Formats: sequence, structure tokens, C-alpha cells
Amino acid sequence: SSGTATSSRRHGAAGPSDSPSVNERLSALRQVETPEGLQKKRDLADSVNQPSVPPELREILGVLESEPPKPKPGVRLREMRRTPGPAPPKSWLGYRSEWWSTLVMREGRARRKGNGLKSDAERQRPKELLRFSLLLDGKLDTDAGQPSGLLHLTLRRLAEQWDLFDEADFPALVDIPLRLRLRLLSYMGYYGPLIDTTDLQALTSGDETLTHLDLAGLAGHGPLTTKRLVKLFEASATMTSMAPDAVAESWDAEETLESILTPSLTAPRFNTLTHLSLSNPPPTASWRDLLALSKSVSRLTHLSIAYWPRPTLTPNLTTATVSSRHSPDVRAGGSHYYSTLDNDYAEAAALLRQLSNNLLCITWLDLEGCADWVPALGTLNAGAHSDIPHDDASGWSPANSPVITIFAHTWKNLTYIRCAQGWLPSLTGLRETDRSLAPDFKTLLARQAHHFPPPLSSDLYEVDKRRGQMWLDVEQRLIATGHRINNIRRARSCRPVTMDFSWCQRAV
Repeated sequence: SSGTATSSRRHGAAGPSDSPSVNERLSALRQVETPEGLQKKRDLADSVNQPSVPPELREILGVLESEPPKPKPGVRLREMRRTPGPAPPKSWLGYRSEWWSTLVMREGRARRKGNGLKSDAERQRPKELLRFSLLLDGKLDTDAGQPSGLLHLTLRRLAEQWDLFDEADFPALVDIPLRLRLRLLSYMGYYGPLIDTTDLQALTSGDETLTHLDLAGLAGHGPLTTKRLVKLFEASATMTSMAPDAVAESWDAEETLESILTPSLTAPRFNTLTHLSLSNPPPTASWRDLLALSKSVSRLTHLSIAYWPRPTLTPNLTTATVSSRHSPDVRAGGSHYYSTLDNDYAEAAALLRQLSNNLLCITWLDLEGCADWVPALGTLNAGAHSDIPHDDASGWSPANSPVITIFAHTWKNLTYIRCAQGWLPSLTGLRETDRSLAPDFKTLLARQAHHFPPPLSSDLYEVDKRRGQMWLDVEQRLIATGHRINNIRRARSCRPVTMDFSWCQRAV
């Protein structure tokens, strides 16, 4: 028994020494040459043994550039400028819009003819983007800065490349919400080219109620003339769908529910406007067309006609006279060349009175850049009134007493007028003016000094001083106009109008 145990122990001790260990097996497997391993070695040797020549010598010797090593099989190639993130789902890739067949690829070529390039280059654009909406929100004169974000970049690119759109693409714009299309219209006035009434209808079509319309820098320019706007607005106001008179087959036939609920009149598109901006027109803008336009949008409560020319029906007759042998010369037009210097606002007052009769719901008025004819608002007399107190500080005298104006009748609901000049002198020239200012006026100017441009060099000191004096003279005339308006309204127990001079807002 002892011999058997001893022999078994010897065999158990000798067994493990005869079999290879794990490390030995791994090293043996590494040395085995498989067909794939041999192919990899050959590819590596070929790439290493490929002759390489410096670029300078390669150009001299005319040697072709060595090819880069081939990618490993099964390795995914990284695409250049690939969109980060996971791949889009198949539902997105398979989606096709209803108007997909009407969209045409142009490869960067505009299909419209480039007519009107000269007028587009000379177009007067708004000084700030979204000026009308910022002015409505009271953020125009603040340091809000330019808008940013994906929506801003998208709308700007659409406005700048609007020429790539064709009339066949306009039905696809219905899928865009109306608020974004109206915002795009504001971008068109600041960044985009000229548009016509077809573009305007495409950007304002739909079933939603249209209350705001910003045509700053667009109305009156190129094909979108004020006269065409009048025709478009009048056609919208008188648009009806007359149903044919059908004879019923039987007197007992009852009306269906659909026929009862379907109105016979189509809702007008532009008749519901309450906020309209027609600012920054060309110098040849017609007040005759503006008066005709105001009849079609009688529900307006907020109107911007900033930078409009002087109200006149005969702009081409400012220097013309009618001569006769038996009578002195008579002006051919309602206003002459020196009407502003002579404070002759008769024609401007009459036209503004007509505008007020057409727009009875106005509560907000933007007249920026119209300082040469804003004083006409204080001369819209409808008869003398002795109960209104005199205000000598505002420039009134007993011979030229305040009168009842449209602000006590047609525009008695008006609460805000922006009458800024549209430019500011340097603070240095304003401080050196010889005119003595009221203490509150000096305080306001010192408080709003950051709105003024920096002072110019010493060589332009006299020019800077004269510009400051000119700005101050016009500003005091505007303040006097505000005094006259509010004196009349206070005498009639109406709410005073807030005058916005861009550097301050107050009911003077």
C-alpha cells in the first residue's frame, strides 16, 4: 500500500511539469501565422517601403505624391463637417411637405430680373432693426443691442436672399406662422431687397387676424408704391364672395347646417389693421395717396409716418408761380420754397386735418424726422376760443392766441406723439450754445448725455457749435408746439399728450 501511494504522488507531481503553462500557450498563439496576420504584415511592409520624397524635391523631379495608407476594413470613415449628434431618425428623412413639389432648386441663381437695383441702393432704410416694435414696447432709446439667436440669423438670411423665392414658392409660406412672416417683413425693410404687392400678399395671407403691419423702408419704394397699397387695401375692404341665386327644388327643402354657418361675406384682410408703420418712404412720397390709404384703414390706433416729407398736394410746384399782366404773381402750389422759414403751415395743417378725420381711433403717433412740419399740429385752428389760457413761455401772444384744434375733437384720444428730430448733436456743441436753457432742460440733457455722439476734433468746433444751435432752435419749436397742444387739451378737460423727444418723454 505504501508503494502504491508513493507512486501516485510521483505521477501527480510530474503531471503539471509536462503540460505547458498559460503564458507559454499565449506566446505560442502569438507566433502562429494566420492568413490574416500575414496579409496585415505585407500591407504594413508595403506602406513602409513606399518611397517618400520631400515636397521641394518632388516638384523638381516630377515624382508623384505617395498615396496615403488604405483604411482598415470595417472602420467607419469620418465625414468632413458632419453635423454633430446622432443621425436623424428615418421619419424625418422620409417627411415631405405638402408643397415639396412646388419648391424649385436654383443653385444660387435668382430667377427674378435684377430691375430696380438703383432704387434699392438709394432706398432709405430704418436706422434700427425692428424699430416699430421697439418703439411700441418703449425700448427704442435703450441700450438693448442687436437681436441674436437662431431666429434672428434665419430671418436675416431669408431677407437677404429673398430674390431666390419665386411666385411658385409663395404657397409654401402658409406653413410659417403669421407672426414670423410679419417679423420677416420687418427684416425685409432693414436687410432685404424691394418687394411688390404679390410678395406682401404672400407674407400676410392666411386665416389669422392681421392687426400689425410694419412696412418701414418698403412702402413707396420700387414696385410697392403707396398708390398700389391703396388699391390693395381698397380691394381688401370691398372683397366679397357673392353666392349665386339658386332656385330651391322644393319649398320644404331645409337649409343645411353648413350653409347656415358659412358666411356670405369674406372677411377683409387689411381692414382689421390697428398698428401700421409707413416710415422711411422716398422723398417723393405722395400725401394724396396717404390720405386715400387712410380711408381704408380707419381702425388704426398706432400709426408711424416717420421721415415723411412736408404735407403738400403739389410737391412739384414749390418754386412755380402764376404770372399775369394785370395782377401780382401768385404761387402755383399750396406751399412755396420758403414756407418753413416763413412759418407758413396752412396747407400742411389742412392735410393733417383731413388725415385726422379719416383716422378717428388714433391714440399713438410717430412723427420722428418730421420736425420741419410738426409745428403745423399747433396751427390746426377750428375757430378762436377765448377761454383757453395764454402761455407766453411757449411763444403765444394775444394776437396769436391758442385755438381749438383737432386734438380736442377728432384726435381727443391721442396720448402719445414722438416728435424727435432723428439726430443728435455732439454734447460739446450743445454746451457751448449761446441760448440760455431752462434748468429742467439742462438737467435732462446732463442725465441723457450718454445718448449724444462723442465730441468732434477742435478743428470742427465752430461747425459743431452751429449744429448744436440749430438743433436747439428746432427742439424749442417742438416743445412750444407741445405746449400749445396740451394747453388746448387741458382747457377742454382732455388728457395731455406725452411728447417724446427721444431724450425725454413728458407732457409739456
